[in-house]
Amino acid sequence: MKAITKTKVILLLLLAGGMTMQAQDYIPVVQKGNEWHTFETAIHWINNYVNWCSGDTLIGDVRYMKIMGTLNNGNPNLFTVLREEDGKVWKRHLNTSEETLLYDFTANVGDTLTIGDFGQRLIVDSIGTVQIGNADRKKFWLRLQSNNPGGYQFTETWVEGIGSDYGLLWSGYLSIPDGWHCLLCFHQNGELVWENPEYGFCTYTAVEETKDSRISVYPNPAKDKVVIEGLEACCVQVYNALGQLVKQVQDTNEISVAGLPEGVYLLKVTEADGTNRICRVVAGR
Repeated sequence: MKAITKTKVILLLLLAGGMTMQAQDYIPVVQKGNEWHTFETAIHWINNYVNWCSGDTLIGDVRYMKIMGTLNNGNPNLFTVLREEDGKVWKRHLNTSEETLLYDFTANVGDTLTIGDFGQRLIVDSIGTVQIGNADRKKFWLRLQSNNPGGYQFTETWVEGIGSDYGLLWSGYLSIPDGWHCLLCFHQNGELVWENPEYGFCTYTAVEETKDSRISVYPNPAKDKVVIEGLEACCVQVYNALGQLVKQVQDTNEISVAGLPEGVYLLKVTEADGTNRICRVVAGR
């Protein structure tokens, strides 16, 4: 009797926990109502992209999702078309029939994937789970090792239902010289679901673009220090060409760049009222 009772208890526990024991349904990246805010920085520009899924389109006998977007709040344009099938997202080049793999959420740890417009070979380092928007989502950590001895370890992350931390369309854009892409936030049906904790805003105001002549950043290029004038800065952060935070100071409008490797850096200046501004600085020259 004790054995039978014990078996019944185990069965009841399994039945009661059955819903939580089952794997959560896959959350697609490509679905109407999704919107991504991404910024791009390079030597000569800083750009702000907004992309969204606008509806299906049929090309031949294959159904795709149209990805619309704006550049620096300009007119909306068709950026590309994507299709998602069995946990994989494919991008079709509009002027050819060629498709490029952007995401593979069926991959396993140790797999090597050929991703993006540049055919980067990314290695899946680990896979975990994060809770975003009241849903548990798979998260992938990937890497691309530089071929140069002692070179940077380029990394990228994917989140199920959202995509890359480089932005929806820029997966695989690692090791691009003198610049990078970064996903700032993700909306679904008009509601903010995720915001990049490194930046804390969905759009930026570039110091280079401001019409306020009182705001300036100098010297630029800089060897020793950079001074930000015209702002009451409570925090200044410096990001390198990989989007990594390399320096941070509080309650000052000056920051030292001495000792930084030569290159282009992004300064995120947070004002006392919480406003964030972005500017480029060439250091080490």
